[in-house]
Amino acid sequence: MNISTTWLREWVNPGVSDEVLAEKLTMAGLEVDGIAPVAPPFDGVVVGQVVSCEKHPDADKLSLCQVDIGQSDNLQIICGAPNVRQGLKVVVATVGSKLPSGLKIKKAKLRGVESFGMLCSETELSVSDLHDGIMELSADAPLGESIRTHLDLDDQIIELDITPNRGDCFSVSGVAREVCAIYDLTMPSPLFKADEKGNVDFSTKVSNTKACPKYLTRVIKGINNTVETPKWMTQKLKRASQQTHSPVVDITNYVLLELGQPMHAFDLQKIDGGINVRMAKNGEELELLNEQTVSLREDTLVIADDHSAVAMAGVMGGMSTATQTESSEILFESAFFEPVSMAGVARSYGLHTESSLRFERGVDFNLPHLALERATELVLEICGGEASKINECIDDAELPHIVPITITLEKISKVLGFELEPDWIEAKFTSLDFDIVEKTDSSWTIVPPSFRFDIRIVADLIEELARLYGYDRLPVKSLTLDTNITSASQSSVDAYDIAQALVNKGYQEAITYSFISVEYQELIDPSAQKITLTNPISEDMSVMRSSLWPGLLQTIESNQRRGHYNARFFESGLCFSGISAEDQVQKIAGAITGDRHCAQWASESKSLDFFDAKADVESLLALGGIEVSFEVGDHPALQNGQTAKIVKNGNTIGYLGALSPIVQKKLSLPKVYLFELIQAECQQGEIASYKAFSSFQASQRDIALILEKEIQASDLITAIKSLKQEYLIDVGIFDVYEGENIESDKKSIALNLSYQSNEATLTDEQLNQSVDEILNHLQTEFSAHLR
Repeated sequence: MNISTTWLREWVNPGVSDEVLAEKLTMAGLEVDGIAPVAPPFDGVVVGQVVSCEKHPDADKLSLCQVDIGQSDNLQIICGAPNVRQGLKVVVATVGSKLPSGLKIKKAKLRGVESFGMLCSETELSVSDLHDGIMELSADAPLGESIRTHLDLDDQIIELDITPNRGDCFSVSGVAREVCAIYDLTMPSPLFKADEKGNVDFSTKVSNTKACPKYLTRVIKGINNTVETPKWMTQKLKRASQQTHSPVVDITNYVLLELGQPMHAFDLQKIDGGINVRMAKNGEELELLNEQTVSLREDTLVIADDHSAVAMAGVMGGMSTATQTESSEILFESAFFEPVSMAGVARSYGLHTESSLRFERGVDFNLPHLALERATELVLEICGGEASKINECIDDAELPHIVPITITLEKISKVLGFELEPDWIEAKFTSLDFDIVEKTDSSWTIVPPSFRFDIRIVADLIEELARLYGYDRLPVKSLTLDTNITSASQSSVDAYDIAQALVNKGYQEAITYSFISVEYQELIDPSAQKITLTNPISEDMSVMRSSLWPGLLQTIESNQRRGHYNARFFESGLCFSGISAEDQVQKIAGAITGDRHCAQWASESKSLDFFDAKADVESLLALGGIEVSFEVGDHPALQNGQTAKIVKNGNTIGYLGALSPIVQKKLSLPKVYLFELIQAECQQGEIASYKAFSSFQASQRDIALILEKEIQASDLITAIKSLKQEYLIDVGIFDVYEGENIESDKKSIALNLSYQSNEATLTDEQLNQSVDEILNHLQTEFSAHLR
């Protein structure tokens, strides 16, 4: 928000420079992004009046002007502007002055005629981009007065970056209130009361008082909307980055900036019947003031007449009832719309307005009446007319209920780390308009003002004291902690070690949003319960994720667009199957794509495959000595035939496989291999124990078995290990064969058996006995026989 320091000082004027004031605001929590003058430095430019204006004798497009600047002699100035004329008050750059562009004004001759100065446009003063002609001043501008003084060009614009919780500071009065609290000044309390002469019977009702607990209207008849908006008002609006329109619209914008209350003015003669604040009908259309026609949803609050919706409540008015220069009867609206009901409404229609910005953050529910009186005063002063009494629709039960907060001196000292004087604390609470309803020597019970939606708990009050004391003044102390050393399970694997193991494998950690799009949810995990956000940041972030894969796939997609085709990413984070705590599961997932190694001259590139991902999962589980089996599985996001479920103690703890071609095509992705596991299952390992290293040679035996195609190699390995042979140290598969000399419904699996003893070298007889035992067991279990 941009705010003029001159306008701010009309409300409260601390005896400090604008720069110091900006620094104080920043340290108090209202961050100043920048402060800049309205116009660059220049001097020697004054108010003048064109006494006479004749054509240049030797140039058709030049005028020879005599200009009075309040001195004894007039100045002869040659001007080429099309709007120069006799009697016009103008901006005169006298000889010797230097303009912002660096141009120094000198006595000059143009086509043989001398010129003693220059008539300036707004562009030449760097106050705007208008350059169609010279600047025209009001008829009452004092001759000879410095233009910097006359146009207040020494004013500065402060650009504030106001946080969402401080909706009360989106106005000049709100910032002035902060300045008063910082400098212990008294905040003025303006009382606005317009003359009521008419008593127009106008029907107004609110059908949804939860979304709109307070709705005020007032009819003003006989206005003249063709008059010019006063210069003082247009100047303030422009310096707040607001465009000017008709006087009535300018007044509503002015009150918005001055008090922080969004308002709207309807052309009374264009309203069909009365006003009803209701929810929109599904598909109901409304043409807005920006000439955009929207199809409304049932969750959108609208202002409607007896025929149709005429405005989107708290966002923007409609074109059908907009005031025009010929409007003579208006209906003013000043309301309180409940912030939660307004949150996200404007964004959902692709809109962002000054009104929605404020209503979403919370507008003082006691402000509509004061703002309506202020706007009425200005209309009567500028446009004339007669104002009726205010029509009120108020549901007190639905207005925000402010709960008192009790805070103690002990709590303040404990949180801040130092003690504050009770008198200072009480003074600051008072300066912030906090109502102290009860107090003792060491505690206060506070009722926050209606404009402070962000003050609800004790911590909020302490934050107020800290920022007014000055974050830069908070003492720095070494922290002392009483810590209890607790025992940690030696059988668990730390989450950091899991992440580091993947990093050592060439993975990079990704951190993605917990919110994903409905499209991704349907592609990756369509059967999961969809937890939809009430007010999503955007449509692409409207559902809580049930898997980490969507974020990883988006990361790969983003890297592919930037030319990074070889990628290994992993993420550890919460996934959601419900809204309760037990429905939140910490998972760890990975995604790999591209080539196995970076390109080099000594060997050809080879693409990653299923077994690369499987090897990474196995190394991850090996950290805790966790034994799992990989079984044929089925997952909607993975390719049939290249999907394995990871089973531990009979329970599925994760999935591994190639991305489904359907999903791959839909997302325009290359071949991707994915895995995802429940992280807690990966961290439950075995206690590390010492095993003696054998100094005797290990012995190898290879066996090739013929068995049914459906039997998995993992089943064979599990069966062999179940024998718990004394000297067996490892079992591995090194070949799978189907084809010639093998029956069509069978296959051959070759296994390597490793044996080793700590006491002696094993004999052939011992080895043969062990192998025979295995063969007999496999024959019994799987009808497997040697090839």
